[in-house]
Amino acid sequence: MDALEVSKAIVVGHSMGGIVAANLAAERNDRVVAAILIGPVYPNDSLSPIFEKRIQVVEKEGMEPMANTVPNAAPAKGASPLVRAFIRELLLSQDPAGYCSNCRVIVNAKRPDYTKIAIPVLILAGEEDQSAPLEGCQKMFEEIGTGEKKLEIMKGVGHWHCVEAFEEVGKQILAFYNEVQ
Repeated sequence: MDALEVSKAIVVGHSMGGIVAANLAAERNDRVVAAILIGPVYPNDSLSPIFEKRIQVVEKEGMEPMANTVPNAAPAKGASPLVRAFIRELLLSQDPAGYCSNCRVIVNAKRPDYTKIAIPVLILAGEEDQSAPLEGCQKMFEEIGTGEKKLEIMKGVGHWHCVEAFEEVGKQILAFYNEVQ
């Protein structure tokens, strides 16, 4: 079976994936027609110590310490026990080496050239997101070069947008998709 060739795409990235999607939007607007950044991390030096510490903890103790802390710290204060339990299970099911690798990507990430983005962009920012704080999303939004950009602040949402408010995320993505068609 031949691989499906895709000549144009809308890219979507959450958290660290927002760095990847922003880079693609800045560098490959010949193939990327729009970008959706969900709780995107804004690379900066203050993140390095946080993620370096996570790497040390996970290398020494596995994913259990992350599963014991992140579900209490990352979602919004009003997140349900079910949401917190689901986040815990997601973390426990991650390979520690893969998690550490993702943390290293954030530690070493270079800021995308947001000014080069010339395609439509939607940023979904959690009002209570401590992992990708609203200030970083706003700074990123200001730096994005395109005039076709939208920043939606999701009330009562932390960093796990697609778990905490899946219906709202889906509606926002669909509305944006219909706008850029």
